[in-house]
Amino acid sequence: MIEHADVVVIGSGGLGAATAFYLARDGSRRVALLDRHELASQTSPRAAGLVSHARSTDLMVELVRLAARNIKRFAEDTGQPLDWTQSGSLKAARRLQDVDVLERETARASRLGTDAELISAEEAHRLNPFLHPEGVVAVARIGDDLYFDPTQVAIGFARGAETHGATLLPHTAVARVVIEDGRVVAVECDAGTIRTPVVVDAAGAWTRQVAEASGIRVPIVATRHQLFVTEPLPGVRADLPIVRIVDAAVYVRPCGGGFLWGVFEEGPRQFEMDDLGSEFQIADLELDPDVLRKAAGDVRRQLPVLRDAKIREHRGGLPTMTADAQHIVGPAPGAEGFFVAGGCNVAGLSVSPAIGEVLATWILQGEPPLDLTPLSIERFRRAPSEERLRREAAWQYRHFYTSA
Repeated sequence: MIEHADVVVIGSGGLGAATAFYLARDGSRRVALLDRHELASQTSPRAAGLVSHARSTDLMVELVRLAARNIKRFAEDTGQPLDWTQSGSLKAARRLQDVDVLERETARASRLGTDAELISAEEAHRLNPFLHPEGVVAVARIGDDLYFDPTQVAIGFARGAETHGATLLPHTAVARVVIEDGRVVAVECDAGTIRTPVVVDAAGAWTRQVAEASGIRVPIVATRHQLFVTEPLPGVRADLPIVRIVDAAVYVRPCGGGFLWGVFEEGPRQFEMDDLGSEFQIADLELDPDVLRKAAGDVRRQLPVLRDAKIREHRGGLPTMTADAQHIVGPAPGAEGFFVAGGCNVAGLSVSPAIGEVLATWILQGEPPLDLTPLSIERFRRAPSEERLRREAAWQYRHFYTSA
């Protein structure tokens, strides 16, 4: 156990590990990366690993473009492996009201330099024969989209941070961040106290608990997300485009000769982490395969392959949702030196290579290289009630592809 650090990062998922890496690579700060569990072992390695450039704001498109660049140079930067494939994607609308969403997102992505266009359902079927055109009224093709192995990202950043001198402290539970006279002064852990002027709360599903132990409210809701990985299937190639069905909130991508696919369900299960006990790990999360079976039935005309494909893996995690589906990144008001990287909204791992770099720059230089005001926790200065937060977070989850 160390006694001093210049920056303590709490949580070794994608957001925390990436921030620790870019801080450590600078070489000017003593960095410690803490996790209550094994490093990079919770929600991040259970993610889908999708990078989508069709986003609802210019800022998010810019962050995703930066993330994609960092993913492509991941092995060079960190010295750790990362398997990725730029397959492009097809985002299919079955309802006329969703065509407007595709048009806006495609126009925004194209304006900001992304390979994006609207194509016919028949052309989409030609690009990915597993996507059938029946019932599809419009498709957005995003050529720059890619997918990656989610098990490699957080652990790769953590190991890369260690190479640059960061101290890794797995199985180290944080009791609270000590704030005196409006400034961070220490982190109290089960193994001792680390004196530090800067803390990054990137504790994933536990982000809210870490902050609230120090009197800071981070309005997020831990929300279950599930996916299937199928057995290998004839005709599946790694370069087949990712498919997203907008109103069904279903996504599909190649994985190990089969498909990885998931859904943003109606009425998702939400969790209060304190109720799960101190020994809870994401591996203990109760899953429900019927949610995915129902989704397969919903898209049976467009993706009939999902109905009968044999399943080799069923996994899930606890990403955190906000009331407006935007991340929470930056300093907490009234606590100098306390930074938050949370509210991943089921897209944290894919954008973590960008948020980690931007947040590290903010800590090192005193200001961010991009205007992150839309992601500030201060937008929730009038925080919604707990009931409203959960209701709006659930709505944002279900409408992941249509709330743009």
